[in-house]
Amino acid sequence: MKLAFTIFCWIGVIACGIFLRFDQLSKRPFHADEATGARITAMRMEAGGYQFDPTHYHGPILSGLAMEISKRNGENHWQAMTKGSLRLLPALAGCLVLLVPLLWIKRYGALPMLLAAALLATSPLLVYYSRMFIHEMLLVLFGMLALLCIIRFPRYGLPGLFIGFMFATKETFAISMLAWMAAACGIALEKSGMFNSAWLRLNWKNYRNPVIFSLLAAAIVSILFYTDGFRHPQGALDALKTFFVYKTGEGHAKPFAWYLQLLALPQQSGGFWWFGTPVVMLAVFAFGLGFRKDSPAPLVIRFIAYAAVGHYLIYSLIDYKTPWLACLPWAHVCLLAGFAITGMARMRLAVKLGLSLLVGAALITQFQQARLASGRFASDERNPFAYVPTRQEMETLEPWLRKLQQAAPEFPLEPLAVIGKDYWPLPWYLRSYDQIGYWPSPPVNLAERAMVFAMPEVADQVTRQLETTHTLLPRGLRAGVPIYLFVKNDLWRIWMESGK
Repeated sequence: MKLAFTIFCWIGVIACGIFLRFDQLSKRPFHADEATGARITAMRMEAGGYQFDPTHYHGPILSGLAMEISKRNGENHWQAMTKGSLRLLPALAGCLVLLVPLLWIKRYGALPMLLAAALLATSPLLVYYSRMFIHEMLLVLFGMLALLCIIRFPRYGLPGLFIGFMFATKETFAISMLAWMAAACGIALEKSGMFNSAWLRLNWKNYRNPVIFSLLAAAIVSILFYTDGFRHPQGALDALKTFFVYKTGEGHAKPFAWYLQLLALPQQSGGFWWFGTPVVMLAVFAFGLGFRKDSPAPLVIRFIAYAAVGHYLIYSLIDYKTPWLACLPWAHVCLLAGFAITGMARMRLAVKLGLSLLVGAALITQFQQARLASGRFASDERNPFAYVPTRQEMETLEPWLRKLQQAAPEFPLEPLAVIGKDYWPLPWYLRSYDQIGYWPSPPVNLAERAMVFAMPEVADQVTRQLETTHTLLPRGLRAGVPIYLFVKNDLWRIWMESGK
């Protein structure tokens, strides 16, 4: 009966996680970062090869796997790609993350790992970014598997395998490496002092081969991906070069405590409260259990806690901050929080009751927030996890352009013109058109174009150039970023007379 109940609970947790990640997966407008990732995937698919750009765009695994999924769905070029096929990859990765705690059950118990899986399944942060075509959920999946192997299966280079996958996913894997090394140093200091030479020699002898094998495995795996199967050897050097030449966009600087405010402290937005406070409280309680003599996994609990804190300290010290960077650290917190109910049967009744209420509050509030974040507020800046979301009206742009062309077939819309910079995800919504020109400033013959899209920084210039020939139609592109559509007067007059 106990086994059957446990299996039933696991099925329920996994089913809940799948539902939250796949329900209406294609509905939310495409984010700018999703659109750029889709374009890289399309270019790689159409060119038949890949060359890594060390200044931007992260590692090659996302585009490589997405390319195969798109091909299997018959989407072999830019115009044919769909949001559903592209988002399938991070959604699958997000679901696989829920299975990682299953690999911890034998050593650390079914109930603690079930709670960890449930917290991962319902986390609004992890749910939201499991539904977005960016690198983060692959990084979370490989990171959680690497963490498991570091703790449970350190021999034979297995941790290095997943660390190599992390490196090939995103250069921020280096932050995880620093956090894990710092956590290991913290454990070493607690046990016998970092600078005890005898202790260091003994442990180096025990772990020398696993470390060497892991480094080799990580190097081979990452080089394989960055060189596109050794077809582009320069990619191996570019992978290292990216740590020195990578360029981050402007406007992402945040204060030191931003991640703390995002995940731990309650905040009201859109008439709702957003918070991960119960999960943090469970994690803190679990950390306390890591110092009890009767704890079944004191070193593991403390290692995960130190690693989670290390991640957040490093990310907090970096001015560049986005919600998705917190995904892997938050997965550490959810795993740690699962240990809060370790040995619960031996606890006092009051503690059991308090923990039960806290677990219930964590799961219920997380589920509610996940549904809001991925549903009603999926592309709303009042959602704290929706970072510079695309305006919902962009979903109607392409259908409206088709109707406009049908109303005036004698006026071809192409070639279209896009003026200015930072116009993503607009190219995604114009991908059905073959003739599009992109200029940082308006060209001399701009008035000849039937349709012109202008970004805010060049809107005045374009308006002066087209004020007698085109009609201005302001639209929203991203949160806080408008875009100005200019339609040739003759075309606009026909559209208005059509009454569509």
